[in-house]
Amino acid sequence: MAPHAKYIAVFETQFWREQGLSGEAQSTVGPMAEIHDASTEDGQAALFGFFGIPAVVRAQVTESELKALCRKQLVRRFGQEAAVPVVEYVKDWANDSRTATEADQQPGLHQTDFPLSSLSGVWQRHLTGIGSEWSPDFSGYLAGAVDAAQRGVEALLP
Repeated sequence: MAPHAKYIAVFETQFWREQGLSGEAQSTVGPMAEIHDASTEDGQAALFGFFGIPAVVRAQVTESELKALCRKQLVRRFGQEAAVPVVEYVKDWANDSRTATEADQQPGLHQTDFPLSSLSGVWQRHLTGIGSEWSPDFSGYLAGAVDAAQRGVEALLP
């Protein structure tokens, strides 16, 4: 998990929706590679994004600097209202000693090419992977979870 980190910003309103925007974005400019609307069904407004920069790079700046860069990126995408979240958080799994080891700190990509089912042992033909890591095309992403679940269901149907 060390390659992964997330930023979330909570806002007073869903201003991006008021502009007709979905809150979804992919980017190669700024710390976040992908951004999503994380608003709740009852209207609590939030945007979150996954960092697209390696742990070794994130470690070179403070959390407050990372937050400022994220706000700047949200402003470019969604307007000036994104500059003033009510609260914001960074979760960097590279800093979590129960999740990441020192060896995990090296840059890397999402693991790919997991077999759909166990190839041997007691779980052979009894266990089907439906998490994003089992998607050959979108491993580690939300689209991978949907793809893997669909492939898993198809594998189980007669």
